[in-house]
Amino acid sequence: MAAAGLWTLVLLNPISSEAQTSDRVQLGATYKSSVDEKLTIRKMSVLPGSDNTDGIYARPVEEHLIALVKSSHRWEYSDAKIASMPQAPLDLEEKPELTQSLLAPLGTDAAILPIITRGPQGLSIRLNLFMKVDGKIIAQEISRDNRRFEISEVKAVVGDMYRRLISTIPYDGLLLSRQGTRVTMNLGRADGIRVDQTVSIIQIIAETRHPKFGFLISTEKEILGQVKVLKVDETLSFGVITAEKERGAIQKLAKIAGVRAIEYGEAQTLSPSAAGDVRSRPDSGVAFGDGAKEWLPVRSPAFGQIGLRAGLGSYTGSTNLTGVGSLDAKSAFFPLIAISGELWLNPEWSILADVTQGIISTPNPRAGATPGELSHALSKYSMALGYNFLIRDDYFGPKFQLKTGFSFYRMFVDDSVPQGLTTVNYNGFLLGVGLYFPLSDDGLWAVGGDFAMTLFSKLTESPVSSGDSANNTINDFSMYLERRIAVNVKARAGVDFSLYSSSLSGAGTRTEPATSLSQRTIVVNGGIIYQF
Repeated sequence: MAAAGLWTLVLLNPISSEAQTSDRVQLGATYKSSVDEKLTIRKMSVLPGSDNTDGIYARPVEEHLIALVKSSHRWEYSDAKIASMPQAPLDLEEKPELTQSLLAPLGTDAAILPIITRGPQGLSIRLNLFMKVDGKIIAQEISRDNRRFEISEVKAVVGDMYRRLISTIPYDGLLLSRQGTRVTMNLGRADGIRVDQTVSIIQIIAETRHPKFGFLISTEKEILGQVKVLKVDETLSFGVITAEKERGAIQKLAKIAGVRAIEYGEAQTLSPSAAGDVRSRPDSGVAFGDGAKEWLPVRSPAFGQIGLRAGLGSYTGSTNLTGVGSLDAKSAFFPLIAISGELWLNPEWSILADVTQGIISTPNPRAGATPGELSHALSKYSMALGYNFLIRDDYFGPKFQLKTGFSFYRMFVDDSVPQGLTTVNYNGFLLGVGLYFPLSDDGLWAVGGDFAMTLFSKLTESPVSSGDSANNTINDFSMYLERRIAVNVKARAGVDFSLYSSSLSGAGTRTEPATSLSQRTIVVNGGIIYQF
């Protein structure tokens, strides 16, 4: 009876325990990352290029890029089928949603957009690589001030830029297939793959993008396993998985890295010594100079700048009283300090802020009045939104800037008996224009200037008012010279002029009404600007 039951169990369950164990071993894990998936490029397009020369460069460059993409075995070329761009190139850079909607109907994963600008310094060329899934720039290459204008020379520059652009993609290739532990890769002899080489299979799990321009800065990766190359063709290679994070972790379209490993050479010792110190070489004096120090690259400014200036100025304050005459308070020299800041939202738009403080002392202009010496305190504040008109495709090159915002001016003065000068406050709508012009191609020296006026301004006085209503004129003008002393540091010297004047009507609240008042300053200043 027991034997019959055993046979019944075997017949009902024909799969052996060994087979069950084998099936369980074949089960594996699936590694998926949304960041990894959106950075996968299998098809690539080229968007119609733009230039400011009626297409002289845009069309040849576009055709050359199409030929380069078609010649690559890492992806398939997909025709964009767009005759002309419906949006301006800068709009696509700043608004990913526009790029996403433009690429949505296209059968592509990524698209290259060439932009060529001819200016007084030469040709500036920019290549943007957009991803269809989010419309963002994954990589960008810029070449400025190219002095050769022949089409063949421009194509050669674009070819080098294309290769650098592609090299910034955060992986080398893709796995085309997997059968068991054998895999096929879309890289071959042309990419530097060789037999018996070991490459890493990775997954991208996080990305860091430039906060202003949006292109990819760095990625965080995890290694899923390793593949040993067994056979190499010109554009394909075949290998076997030698290590894997978990069974099944490496799948089709997994990314390949480490094709060209970075080699540092053999370490001679674990601790520094005189023999291993380059400064002890016989030619160190020629190669490195005296007092050689370690050098590290400094990141170029990309977010904004802050400046600190100090100066000496002259001041004249005047009030014309009915029956008394003109009261003129003058100071040949007074100290002043100013802080300014800019936040660069993008190459066109900036937020600007300025704060200025000064201390002045003048003789009391009213005869017989007390106190005999008057203390003044100057305060100026402004906040504005600026728009930059770039003369060439370079934010740090020559440009005009329009700005609009609000300004506030206050000149405090001691009260006196009998009443003389009053504390005045002006505020209103700021409208201004600025010019910045480098004097050399390297941007070492530059000149600039600003002009601003305050519209719809309002005047208030204390402790009394000189008139019932005022017609105000407010102008500020400055000129400056700059010299770059480091990648992120500039020195600036300049002259500032300002005039605040009012024509008054009505009696106001003082005993002797005034017909006019004015505040005039001229300041020579200098300081440091730090860009970050």
